[in-house]
Amino acid sequence: MTRFVAVAAAVFLMFGLAGCTWASKQDENSSLSSNQTEPDTSKTQQNKKAVQFALAYTGDDTLNPYKAKTSTNLNLSCLLFEGLVKIDDEMMPAPQLAASLEYPSKLTISAVLRSDAKFSDGSPVKVEDVLYSFSLAKSSDNYKALMSNVKSAKKDGENGVLFTLNSADPHADACLSFPVLKKGTADRPVGSGLYIFKDGSLPQLISNPNNPVKPKIKEIRLLDVPDGDAMIYALESGNISFYYNDLSGGSIPQITTASISVELNSLVFVGINSFKSGLSNPKVRSAINLSISRAEICANAFAGRARPAQTPFNPSWKAASGLKGFDEREKIDTAVAQLNEAGYNKGNSQKKLSLELLVGKENSFRVAAAGLLKNQLARAGVEIKITELPHTELIKRLKSGKFDLYIGEIRLSANMSLKPVLARDGSAAYGVNRSGEAAAAYSKYLNGEIDMQQFTDIFTKDVPFIPLCWRNGIAAYNRSLSKVAATAFCAYYGIENWTYQ
Repeated sequence: MTRFVAVAAAVFLMFGLAGCTWASKQDENSSLSSNQTEPDTSKTQQNKKAVQFALAYTGDDTLNPYKAKTSTNLNLSCLLFEGLVKIDDEMMPAPQLAASLEYPSKLTISAVLRSDAKFSDGSPVKVEDVLYSFSLAKSSDNYKALMSNVKSAKKDGENGVLFTLNSADPHADACLSFPVLKKGTADRPVGSGLYIFKDGSLPQLISNPNNPVKPKIKEIRLLDVPDGDAMIYALESGNISFYYNDLSGGSIPQITTASISVELNSLVFVGINSFKSGLSNPKVRSAINLSISRAEICANAFAGRARPAQTPFNPSWKAASGLKGFDEREKIDTAVAQLNEAGYNKGNSQKKLSLELLVGKENSFRVAAAGLLKNQLARAGVEIKITELPHTELIKRLKSGKFDLYIGEIRLSANMSLKPVLARDGSAAYGVNRSGEAAAAYSKYLNGEIDMQQFTDIFTKDVPFIPLCWRNGIAAYNRSLSKVAATAFCAYYGIENWTYQ
């Protein structure tokens, strides 16, 4: 898992980045350097006595969520800052700094601030702070994709903000989860979260007295630990109490501590070149989909760290609860029948469907999925040639349009937008007919002309791409810690209820 990430954005992932290094960046809010390669076990007992609960952070990176480069520090953001809304454990936006939200029109969202909201320094959270933070979010690599459809923000009355959208989106209120910083504090950011960063020889987070929520864990020691094996060693040795890994590198760390699975918003899919002969026929695309066992891919290729993707929407998202779509398991007979109708057959009387499947060679999860897909499609008489490519070569092939199928992954934004895989400028829309039935239906859904199930019905018939699974990450922790939770949008979700004994 790389330390460098862009969060709260739709990110197209074609490969794992395990083993990356990072550039040193000294920031005003930290006096520590990141030259440590292995925790000092001689101080373990002393550390436990000083502060029982400890988390990892990166000393040479900032804790400003708009400038942070490491996933370690970005994960700490939800402890230090709040948004107008937060994304809850059902992946839904819930009011946080906002007292109320409403849509005056399809293209506007009105937010009214809580009158009692305060920053950690005791000053009130004002509209000016929200507008300042909005500007930072729009220009930040970490948040600009999340904010891409939010055109502008302006003061609306005494304590309100009016956001204007570029295009209709019924879930755009989730975009208002961007962290709110006190105006003018980007260098040493002041937030309103549960904790305050306290610098020094032993950096720590202390409970924010101006936040109405009082966590059971009052102090958290921060230990400067590099990612990778050193992080796991720090957890196993007791130097840190909690470790989060989104498993984007394609491997599962060997951990003996307690752990929970974390349902992510990362969709693994089969991209289809709808402009190629044969694949331009929706019956052929549907037949390929019907040949696939998502249950087998989740269990074997992803070692159970994934959930079957039966629709293009996350099954853990409350708004998509109960949606009907694709089957978890293959339907070979139906697939063969549809191939027959399209002029393909398992026998010799008709032509055989032969396709090339591209996959990034760096990610073992997706390479394993490619092997399973080859075997599954063979049962329907479809011949698959797997080509493993380095990331740069894979992207070149996709941009050139010289491909049949590929395995991709995309981390969707909090508003669950499918524009990255369906829109004309989508970062992962390679091979998708952006004027096709599914793309047109998605525009109608966003405009409120059809509901989510109606869009899904059209999507499953058109099959512009094939959703395979939604990946899971892992949160591991010291067995003295209880009531642990973690989500795709906050690694320390519900930390106010965690206890450490």
